[in-house]
Amino acid sequence: MRRIQLNVSIGLIGLDTSHVEIFTKLLHEHPHEYSNAKVTIGTPYPSFDLEISRDRVEGYTTTLKNKYNVTIADSIKKVAEKSDAMMITSVDGRKHLEIFKQVVHYQKPIFIDKPLAMSVWEAEEIFSLSEEYRTPIMSSSSLRYADSLVKLLQAKEERPTGVYLKGPLPFIRQMPYYFWYGVHMIEMLLTIMGTSFKSISIQANEQFDVITTEFLDGRFGTIYGDRHWHGKFEAFIHFGNETIHLPIYRDEKPYYAGLLDNVIPFFISGKSPISKEEMLSVLRFVEEASEKRDKISR
Repeated sequence: MRRIQLNVSIGLIGLDTSHVEIFTKLLHEHPHEYSNAKVTIGTPYPSFDLEISRDRVEGYTTTLKNKYNVTIADSIKKVAEKSDAMMITSVDGRKHLEIFKQVVHYQKPIFIDKPLAMSVWEAEEIFSLSEEYRTPIMSSSSLRYADSLVKLLQAKEERPTGVYLKGPLPFIRQMPYYFWYGVHMIEMLLTIMGTSFKSISIQANEQFDVITTEFLDGRFGTIYGDRHWHGKFEAFIHFGNETIHLPIYRDEKPYYAGLLDNVIPFFISGKSPISKEEMLSVLRFVEEASEKRDKISR
């Protein structure tokens, strides 16, 4: 794989999520914080059966073109050819494997926005292709890199004895249950507690979902999800006799900036800060929890 240096040219595939505007704004307004990496090209690639894609793609495409001088390409191929690294930012997780198959042979680093895929099988296919073509990949929710969470976990030598997470958990039909927004708190849970979960139980009604997880060592973690969207992610993390409250939504540094702090070095080095096993563990949790939630709904 060809290693890239500074002044990274980034191509976006899928301009139908707020993430594309946020990433572009951060990179263009704070270039020296991100090795002068910039979004230079993108292609819309909307899903017309998905309202949040169909209704938003034009606005985000126009903003990237007119405000940030991003070249709008009419094909994925042009984005792959004209960039040093790519971000699959399509909001529709059903398309991620399909898109990846079209760009993996370019052997350029690829960040796949959440969700990595819509099944563990699809994710394993993505990793198999990445290994075949020696194309490095990374996938992560931005909440993994929330500033207050990162600082707390770095400061603490002891591991947490438990966690309670609270935040938004809306659903959409095309990406059922936890594949869309549930990824955020699930990834936070496994970042805090580790990936060795033993069992998952679900309680739910029309307003809230409660996901309780037992880990192999006997510790527990709980996610309390509000089905109505809001931006107030919070964590209560237990350490022995101490419980620390993190109102993540009050962090001065955006968690998207924390994500880019890790994505840009990945683009330069080709080495993901998150292992394949951990990325797969997140999706295994999402898939198992979603299957159990589906049984409740029947």
